[in-house]
Amino acid sequence: MGFLGLETAKAPAGMRGRRFLAFCADLLIVLALSFLAYRFTGQPDFFAVRAAMDAAQAAGGQNAELTAAVFAQFDRAFRLLLLIAFGYEVAAQTVTGGSTLGKLLLGLGLVPMDPARGRVTQLLLLWVRSGLKLLSLYLLQGFPFLLCCLTALTNGECRTGFDMAVKVRPAFRGDRGAKEG
Repeated sequence: MGFLGLETAKAPAGMRGRRFLAFCADLLIVLALSFLAYRFTGQPDFFAVRAAMDAAQAAGGQNAELTAAVFAQFDRAFRLLLLIAFGYEVAAQTVTGGSTLGKLLLGLGLVPMDPARGRVTQLLLLWVRSGLKLLSLYLLQGFPFLLCCLTALTNGECRTGFDMAVKVRPAFRGDRGAKEG
């Protein structure tokens, strides 16, 4: 069965919904970690970004110095937020062997397409996957991130572009074996 011409029937029942909910849970966890970092270190300071935006807006948006300050403040805060997200994802995947806390809550994990892949290789590739996500959000302003995530809607295995890059697939936590036929 397809939706808007996209093949969706092959994905395991509930996989897409669970992946989306896991993403949302992980996003909330990253935001909580960012808030904790802010409480203890004062960074990432999105409040300063807002203050700089308000100052630039009060000047009618014509002050180049204030506009530059907005971009500098935002870039600094956004980079730290991405590093927190990267650290969280790498740490969670290392401890759980392929899941973030959001995926664990929803009974999901990422398993290699090749079941013979060793644990160390799998973890290194998951770290690469996390790095690709970070780079697509920072260097390429998120557009490739969205495209890679949307690919989960367009293929029967519910794999994102990041999954494809490192040859993993989503699986329910009890399904750690070979690819299903």
